Amino acid sequence: MTRVEMTGWLKGKRAHIEGESAAIERALEIAGATLVGDGDCDIWVHVAPPPAIKPAHELTHAEWRASLDTGLDRRFLGAKAFAEQCRARGQGGAVLFIGAPEQALGADQAAAAGALGNLTKTLGVEWARDGIRVNAILTREDGATLGNLAAYLVSDYAAYVTGAVMGITLDD
Repeated sequence: MTRVEMTGWLKGKRAHIEGESAAIERALEIAGATLVGDGDCDIWVHVAPPPAIKPAHELTHAEWRASLDTGLDRRFLGAKAFAEQCRARGQGGAVLFIGAPEQALGADQAAAAGALGNLTKTLGVEWARDGIRVNAILTREDGATLGNLAAYLVSDYAAYVTGAVMGITLDD
């Protein structure tokens, strides 16, 4: 079996990653993207930090709201700002949300992840006419598999993939 190299897939693309994922940074750079801190970009990736795991009956209202703010609200507002930049320059772009699966981290995170799945599908349809693709990967994986899938989803090879919510299962 021949191994396909990902170098050059994203040559000339500028990517901004909000949050932290060394695997995604590495994969985007190998694929040829230039990582930018702020400003105009072609790719916007949001990696949400996992919330503290707490049983539902112990969550305060403030903790519940904070999880929804981090897991949903900030993502929507960031994606919206990115989409406005894309429209202003008359070019499409790619949005990618990264987070834990619904069942992984408690009721507050499950609510945010479930809503994020629906938001991804809705924005994927709404923004497709502007050439803006929106996808999500829900996983606890943070290795090369995540990085490679992320690089693929924001590349032109996935030009017709939008509104997809994908998962990566960990091998134990």
